[in-house]
Amino acid sequence: RNLLVAKSTLAQSFKRASNKGFRAFPQLASFREFSSVNPDDEIITITVDSKEIKVPKNTKVIEACRKAGVNIPHMCYHPDLETSGGICRICVVEDSKNPGWPVISCKARVADVRNISTKSKNVLTWRKANTALLMSRHPTNCLTCVNQPHCEAAKLTTDLGMSVSKEQDLMYTGKPWENEDRSSVIERDNRLCIGCDRCVETCKLQGIESLRFYTHHTDVQGHTTESFGPLDTTECIQCGQCINRCPTGALTERSEVSDVWKAISDPKKKVVFQFAPAVRVALGEEFGLKPGERVIKDELVTALKMLGDNITVFDTNFSADLTIIEEGHELIERLTRILGAEKMFAVEGEMSKSLPMMTSCCPGWINFIEKNYPDMLDHLSSCKSPQQMMGAMIKHYWAHLKRYDPNNIVNVSIMPCTAKKVEKGQVITNGIPDVDHVLTTREVGVLLREVNIDPTQLEQTHPDSILGEGTGAATIFGNTGGVMEAAIRTAYEVITGREVPFPNLNVLPVRGMEGVREAGIKLENVKPEFKHFEGVELKVAVAHNLANTRQIMEKIKECKEKGEPSPWHFVEIMACPGGCIGGGGQPKPTNPEIRKARTELLYKEDMDLPLRKSHDNTEVKAVYRDFLKEPLGHASHHLLHRHYSPKPTMNSYWVNPDHSRGIETVLMRFPKKRPDLLIQILIAESDRMGYISDASILKISEHTGIRPVEVGAIISSYTYFHRKPVGDYTLYLCQCINCRLKGQEQIERTLQAILGTRMGHTTRDDKITIEKANWLGWCVNDAPAMMIKKKGSENINVLTGLNLDNLENYIFELDSYNRMMPPNNIVYSSLKRYGKDKPSLMARVRITEEDKADLTTDPIGRKAEAMGPEKVLDELYEAGLTGRGGAGFPTAKKWYFARNMPSDEKYVVCNSDEGLPSCFKDWCLLTDPESRMRMITGMGVCARVIGAKKAYIYLRYEYRNLVKDIEETIRIYHSKNPHNSDLKFRIRLGVGPYVAGEESALFESIEGRSPRPRRYKDEFKFPTAWGLFDRPTVINNVETFCSVPYIVYEGGKKWSSIGENGMKGPKLFNIAGDIEHPTLIEFPLGTNFQKILNEVNAPDVFCAEVGGSTERLIFRDEFHLPTGWGEGVLNGVGSVLLFNSMRNPMEIYEQKMNFMAEESCKQCVPCRDGGRIFLKSFGSLRHGKQLPNERALLAAADAAMKTSICAHGKAVGKLFKDILDYQKAKVAGTKQII
Repeated sequence: RNLLVAKSTLAQSFKRASNKGFRAFPQLASFREFSSVNPDDEIITITVDSKEIKVPKNTKVIEACRKAGVNIPHMCYHPDLETSGGICRICVVEDSKNPGWPVISCKARVADVRNISTKSKNVLTWRKANTALLMSRHPTNCLTCVNQPHCEAAKLTTDLGMSVSKEQDLMYTGKPWENEDRSSVIERDNRLCIGCDRCVETCKLQGIESLRFYTHHTDVQGHTTESFGPLDTTECIQCGQCINRCPTGALTERSEVSDVWKAISDPKKKVVFQFAPAVRVALGEEFGLKPGERVIKDELVTALKMLGDNITVFDTNFSADLTIIEEGHELIERLTRILGAEKMFAVEGEMSKSLPMMTSCCPGWINFIEKNYPDMLDHLSSCKSPQQMMGAMIKHYWAHLKRYDPNNIVNVSIMPCTAKKVEKGQVITNGIPDVDHVLTTREVGVLLREVNIDPTQLEQTHPDSILGEGTGAATIFGNTGGVMEAAIRTAYEVITGREVPFPNLNVLPVRGMEGVREAGIKLENVKPEFKHFEGVELKVAVAHNLANTRQIMEKIKECKEKGEPSPWHFVEIMACPGGCIGGGGQPKPTNPEIRKARTELLYKEDMDLPLRKSHDNTEVKAVYRDFLKEPLGHASHHLLHRHYSPKPTMNSYWVNPDHSRGIETVLMRFPKKRPDLLIQILIAESDRMGYISDASILKISEHTGIRPVEVGAIISSYTYFHRKPVGDYTLYLCQCINCRLKGQEQIERTLQAILGTRMGHTTRDDKITIEKANWLGWCVNDAPAMMIKKKGSENINVLTGLNLDNLENYIFELDSYNRMMPPNNIVYSSLKRYGKDKPSLMARVRITEEDKADLTTDPIGRKAEAMGPEKVLDELYEAGLTGRGGAGFPTAKKWYFARNMPSDEKYVVCNSDEGLPSCFKDWCLLTDPESRMRMITGMGVCARVIGAKKAYIYLRYEYRNLVKDIEETIRIYHSKNPHNSDLKFRIRLGVGPYVAGEESALFESIEGRSPRPRRYKDEFKFPTAWGLFDRPTVINNVETFCSVPYIVYEGGKKWSSIGENGMKGPKLFNIAGDIEHPTLIEFPLGTNFQKILNEVNAPDVFCAEVGGSTERLIFRDEFHLPTGWGEGVLNGVGSVLLFNSMRNPMEIYEQKMNFMAEESCKQCVPCRDGGRIFLKSFGSLRHGKQLPNERALLAAADAAMKTSICAHGKAVGKLFKDILDYQKAKVAGTKQII
């Protein structure tokens, strides 16, 4: 239904609005200046370097420091981007009340850190070390870099004193993925990318999301920024905001400077420059002026004319005024026709009647609507943008007056916008492009500097006449709300014969930086010819940033679908923050203060001009009198108006739909618009096809509502997902130390020879693909081992006991091979060996006949229910049960915190992602039916205690054959525990990466995202408050939940009766390596390691790994240490790998460093880049070479230990330091040299 059917409809549809008022939509606001700290926040006093200041308690530490006059260096954080930061770890500060503990200032809030130290020795060391690591992925060709004058990376290293400090130099090592994307006007050069992700966050902020952070596990550098296909085929609108925030030269606009020089050098060409309103208030920044210092307009004209004798300069303000005349009359005509009156003007051609009419000046916005809302193109004004109007007038009016051949005129626009470069190629009049070249404000700075011209030092020259005059209304086109204000100034006066009723013509309701602004102005006492507008309230809206725009479009779309009128008649859209003053081609850097200064300067220029209404422009009047005749007339329609067309993205361009044939059978199993089910959908498609094609990604994207680029990025972060076709069988050879000790390296070489292909490739007959897997878990039964994944199967096949004699037979019998479980060669030993009364986690594991005492879940469940949550917590406290996954956090305390968090929904999560190489105790528990039941029962007790109704089991991919067994256990549990029948269990599979076992990364994976530790959350938020789906969550591992039933049934006192060295309860240890049989054995927590060795059959133990691949090796002089948690204690996670005297510790360390570097989630700098640098440096040590810079490496290792996001990064730094210590001990003779 059309918006305006009658005046009565209009009156009912809109509220009256005062001249003062407008409604903002804070929920639509995205940029920081639109949604600053809540003014209602409590004001608190903090100290920054002993200086007291008062700030709202939710202020970020980095912003509080800035208020105190301290600028904290940073690279990944940007004040525009609320969710940016947390990657570079350079903005580190210290809590002066807790020295030695770093605070990431771009994430932490002052409510949690009130005593801030920004310049302690620790802080300066960490900053320099992380900067050195970050810059190790960046080449040093600074002198020739296009971004050299604006490079934040260069400024950072200089400010930190690193440009002359060789001790911090870790050197650029090159990248195997040094690729470029020059498919659009936004050019990407990954060689210069430092992986800060500002561009990704910017694209999210814009509501476009065409860029994402991709992970490549086989490449230790592995972090890249990518789009789903070439950038020009994606949702990218070429706004250039990513360029403005890129701290290096990795993102730039396609330069046209050389093309302009070529035209200037051609005597046959007439070069005509035009420059936009926003350019004049920003160009000075390219030449050293402060933002908002002064307008550079006539000085720019002088500078441009100095470039050659064939140059004319016009002011785009002229065509901005022309745009207002055309656009204003178009709006009046649309409203007139909808009201049923006779047409007002001599409109040429068919005019759309759709309302609201939407501005068409911004090419980024035009690209957006053509790609995202092609069915709403009729809402666009048919007016060309001022750039294109000027181009058409130059070539078809000015050229005629001057008797120039239009083909010899080269139109050059100087614009604040990169999308203008796209627009110039889309709009053609009479077969001739309106505009030939577009230079951004940055590019014109380059152009002038090349010939040593500084416009800030020049005299003034007015733009050339005929097309050179502009009004104040045209000037404010450069900021958000400016087009609307200019249109209101003219339209109101055209309709009423009076100036707008605002002091000094300043239409304040449409000004401001809110994401969306609305205003209304009532039309009263109108001219007789506009009597149909009498009493009408003209409703308008202004939006900038396309995330806000999307909300506007969805509202209009919703109204259409409901048959309701839209809330507005006229809407102004600008793609960039603040409008053109914040355009993607403006000088770098950009931030709210800079944009504010530019905006204020534009408004000042408007006030200072003699003419401030577009219809008062004398040159525009002359053009209508002498050439165009009338608005919307024949000449105007031909030269000044345009058509629009839908622009499909990659969907129909470069994907083969055959590659997704049959995916509907997968998608039909999952409800639509459930992003949390994405990983399960991907697993199902991967099972079906062996890989996930581009065509399938598009189908999955449509089904889940997740953008294709995001789906691609998520796929990249999981080890077992493939993006290219694989063979009928994919063989994953385990790379764990245990398998390699048993001959896996020779198996690999032989297998490649048999198949005639290399690791990571497929055989010529497309039957077999061979890959590596870092840890299979069940491989300990009979190493070395491989996992076999058959295309079309939901299960895996396990193959253990590989040797050179049986390998070829296995390979050629793959079609008939079917083994879902390995042979069980593990030796079990519980604490019952010391007496049947001993508390034991393995009491119900089938070890001996006497250990099979019937302890069903039914009495445990009933007893826990009868005890009540408080009593259960008391027993857990008395038991002293701590988490068995490695952190050692008190279980009762964790459950207590979650219980007392107010929330309508809570979760219990069992971490069954046993991805730490050499750790297999969860495998042993999960394969035993009674232990599985204890785990499920423990989860059920936890759910009752904290008030959860949903429980998740996150099971590693390599254990997926256990899914049906676990589901059966859940069924039995529910049958025995009717009081907990409303507790819903869900099993979610991981897909390979070790880091998915980190609790927040695990939550991300369950929620359907990449398994990365959360950096977007503020620091000091824990899962018991902000866990799965941002709700209170208890997460424990299998062993911890298995411990709960015993404590409930027998009491915490009995559980705590066992333990050594101040620790409580029994603890499982899995032991592999140079031992006769892999062993799962139970000891009191705190048992000395030597005592453990005494009870297993492992002669000649020279050194050991206690606690998994993240831990250092220990030697015989440390075997007396206890196991558990705390200082001077060996990691009590329970994973032990033994090595005899024939093993080379440096070979073992090499495996560990490879694992640490490869399994990084590639997110934060200390781990992502530190792991790569440490691995390379280890290679030097391994081959007897001297380290290039040991002092810098030690500083980097310390920074990794202290400032990494998660425990993996902290461990990689510590491990590298341990390796250096070991090497020095070898040299000193205190360790055996091998």
